[in-house]
Amino acid sequence: MYDLGALIRSLRKERKITQKKLGELLDVTEGTISKYEANLMTPPFETLRSIASVFNVSMDTLCGMKHQGTVSVHGLTEAQTETIKALVDSYRIKNAQTGKQLTQEQFSVLGRITAELAK
Repeated sequence: MYDLGALIRSLRKERKITQKKLGELLDVTEGTISKYEANLMTPPFETLRSIASVFNVSMDTLCGMKHQGTVSVHGLTEAQTETIKALVDSYRIKNAQTGKQLTQEQFSVLGRITAELAK
């Protein structure tokens, strides 16, 4: 069974972010984050989008669907965003030549690059 609260808690703990810090990033209280994680409250759509952006995951992932592979460019400059888009396009061209989709590993690399640029 799908558990959004457990997923949010897991993503938060993986990244070593406190409930308070996540609340600040999402502009909600620590108590609200606690309620999301306990499934006492469901985040509104805009907050879900922000959660996806903060954790660099797709909305599909947050909705319990199979990960389709996305890279969030939230918080990047226009030049950094263009660099990430060029990398994604480069991967896609290479993979298209072999008839493959981007791998989870490729998305992971792009996510790490994006996270470093956003610091």
